[in-house]
Amino acid sequence: MAGLRELKKQQARHRIVKAAENLFASTGIDSTTVEEIAASAEMSVATVYNYFGSKTALLLACVEDDTEEMIAQGSVILAEPGADPQQAVKNLFGVYLQHFTTWDRAVLREVMAATFQQGGDQLAGELVQMDERLLAQVTELLEHFETGDALNPDASAREAALLLISTMVTYVFVFLSIDRDNAHELTAQVARQVDLAFAGLANPTEREVS
Repeated sequence: MAGLRELKKQQARHRIVKAAENLFASTGIDSTTVEEIAASAEMSVATVYNYFGSKTALLLACVEDDTEEMIAQGSVILAEPGADPQQAVKNLFGVYLQHFTTWDRAVLREVMAATFQQGGDQLAGELVQMDERLLAQVTELLEHFETGDALNPDASAREAALLLISTMVTYVFVFLSIDRDNAHELTAQVARQVDLAFAGLANPTEREVS
């Protein structure tokens, strides 16, 4: 019985978060009210506040849920990374970018802007935590290849992961600022940067052989 109650709570939470995500994307964060979110989720306002004490808490939940989905889908790649670390990173980044580009660009801009507003420390902290989790996953992926000859032994897996993640994030910021770029172009640009980065990350011996 307790398990059924917990399942119903999780389902209700999921409905609220998805309703919030859809409204944030269609009308913007500031223009969306908790009353509208409750109506879209077909729940009372009191129920929404019972799960989430504020709209900011709802926004945090949206970010948290999306991060969980990214990590879970990325884990599938880590389970079977293949033999080529360069392609494995591109596959993993493809998962991340698919999530980033699913969000409405205007909403992501509002999320970033909200971190600099008064009271935005919690949201900023959540975004930093998301970056740390993605960095950890890329590091874990590259550690899989450290025992072989594919990577330059002078670069640690974490150093390489930090370089690669920083490059991806830079291009995501450019994507957010330039409306003419589309998701396909972003993915291609990041893949190109991964190729360039691996020109330095690849084992020199392996490059000479190839």
